[in-house]
Amino acid sequence: MKRQSRSLLSLLIIVLLTGCSASKMTLFSESQQAGSYSIDRMPDFKIEAGDGVSIVFYGQDSETVKPFNLTEANHTTDEDGNVYTVGQDGSVILPVIGRQELAGKTVREAEKTLETAVSQHLREPMVRVKIRNAQVTVIGEVDKPGTFTIEKPITLLAALGKAGDLLPNARRDNVLIQRQENGKVKQYRVNLLTDELFASPCYYLQNGDVVYVSPRYKSSRR
Repeated sequence: MKRQSRSLLSLLIIVLLTGCSASKMTLFSESQQAGSYSIDRMPDFKIEAGDGVSIVFYGQDSETVKPFNLTEANHTTDEDGNVYTVGQDGSVILPVIGRQELAGKTVREAEKTLETAVSQHLREPMVRVKIRNAQVTVIGEVDKPGTFTIEKPITLLAALGKAGDLLPNARRDNVLIQRQENGKVKQYRVNLLTDELFASPCYYLQNGDVVYVSPRYKSSRR
C-alpha cells in the first residue's frame, strides 16, 4: 500500500511539473544554434504631419540660446523641452527662426536641419529632437496586448516583452507586422523559429507598427 501511494504521489508530481512547463512559451526553437548575426544600424523615426515633437536648442552661451527655447502659445512644454505639433503642411513654427519643414525627415535629419537654421545665430549649436507620440501596438496571443509609447525604434522581441510575452497558444512561426510606408499599408511576416528575424526589416519596429500574434488553434484558453 505504501509503495502504491508513493507511486501515485510520484505520478502526480510528474503531471504537475509537466503542466507547469507546458504553460510557458519560449520564443525560439531549441534547435537554433548560438551565434552572432549582422544587424543593420538601428533605424530612425520619420517625422510626419500631426506628430508631437520636443525640440531643445543648445549653444555655448546659455543666455544667447534662451530665446530659441521660449514657451509660446503654439506649443506646450514637458520634461524634454518644448513640444510642437507638426502641421498638415509638414512644418513647425519656432522662436526666432520661424517656420521649419520637418515632415518626411528622420529625427537626425531634423536635428541637422535645425542646427543649420540657427547656426547664424548661435556658435556651435546643438539641437535635440524627439517624437513624443511614437507608439507600437501588440495584439493577439500575448499576455498583455496593448499600445505602447516608445522613444526610439525597439526590437520585435522587446515589443513582445512589453506585451507580457507569448501565450501557450501563440504561433511563433508566423508573426504578422503591419506597417505604413509611403502612404501604403505593408505587411511582413516573421518566423521566430528561425534566424530570419535578424535579417527582417521588422527586427526594429517603427512608429505606428502593429504586431499580431495569431493562435495555433482557434480556441485559446488563457
